[in-house]
Amino acid sequence: MNSQIFYLFSLLTLFSSLVLIHVPRGSSNPDEFYQTCGNKYSCGDITGLGYPFRSVNDPPYCGYPGFELNCNQDSSTTMIINKIKYRILDVRPTTQTIKIMREDIMESTCPVDLVNTTLDYSLFDYATSYTNLTFLYDCPVSPNFAEMDQMACRNSKYENVFVLPGAQGPGKCNASVTVPVIQMSGATVGSLNSTGWGKVLQEGFDIRWKMDSKACSECTDTRGRCGYDAFMKQTICFCPDPPYESASCSVAAFGVSPPLPISRPSPAGTYSCFPKNYFRLDLPS
Repeated sequence: MNSQIFYLFSLLTLFSSLVLIHVPRGSSNPDEFYQTCGNKYSCGDITGLGYPFRSVNDPPYCGYPGFELNCNQDSSTTMIINKIKYRILDVRPTTQTIKIMREDIMESTCPVDLVNTTLDYSLFDYATSYTNLTFLYDCPVSPNFAEMDQMACRNSKYENVFVLPGAQGPGKCNASVTVPVIQMSGATVGSLNSTGWGKVLQEGFDIRWKMDSKACSECTDTRGRCGYDAFMKQTICFCPDPPYESASCSVAAFGVSPPLPISRPSPAGTYSCFPKNYFRLDLPS
């Protein structure tokens, strides 16, 4: 008898541990993901953004990885792309385009972080025509640099900074940084001073996000809210009614039958539902 009680107690302890692992702390209802992901991102001039974007303060499942936005104290919005911080100047969801600029240019008329501008091409691409500029730092003073535009970078520790069109390596200089800018009409490298370059850089450039919006549109068209399934690595639909996670939600008003729930193992941090008779209490005789 004692062995049977111990066996039953062990199973109950295991079951409780699994529930604690899979159910989020503080969750009290199965539509919590739907309720949580109803927030829209708004900060300064950037307002009303939903999926694939999310605030860094929102749960990861409310946005697609790589689209985390941070609202700063000055009401500006920044995001990280390939370890470079960018300031968001404008977002146009209908065309899936964002106007961005390097945040380090706010401190100086030249890039401060000596890394080339790169995108995560699995998520983004350039949306419009652009021109590459290369900034060369701590270059030797020689006739070879006579045709380049030497500039004084505001708030910069670097001297003998040159700028030239195209993507170039550092050569004899200590460092080089390539930055894309919008196509300039009538302006050339030699025709702009450091103040002019600062304005060109701060106009930013347009990028486009590549994500297919069809899955999210089908979700929102059926009263759902879009989220991200980390296990399947794809967009998922959170619904206010069963099934709470699916490809789209049921719309009872239109007589649409509820879609079949997505069948997959529950990753850590999500609800875990155990099949009937998952635990069989075959007690020892």
